[in-house]
Amino acid sequence: MIKRTALAAAVLSLAAPAALLSTAGSAEATTYYRSCTVLAHDFHHGVAKSAAAAQRQVNQGYGRPAYGTHARAVYWENYKRLDRDRDGTACER
Repeated sequence: MIKRTALAAAVLSLAAPAALLSTAGSAEATTYYRSCTVLAHDFHHGVAKSAAAAQRQVNQGYGRPAYGTHARAVYWENYKRLDRDRDGTACER
């Protein structure tokens, strides 16, 4: 009886971290946006592929787009559709 309980506890302890990883991964996997209007709800001034591209937008009079790790992932997922002028920033405002 003790061996079964220990085995069950070991299996449950291994399954719990895997469940947490799968939930956390799906929350950050939201990188596809169908339009700039939808993207603007999460990133008001758009997303840039680099800090230099973000600074270029500021120099041109736009607001500073996001350029962190998640914002770069969003840019690379959507740039073909949403970066129409191919300046390194999608959906600049």
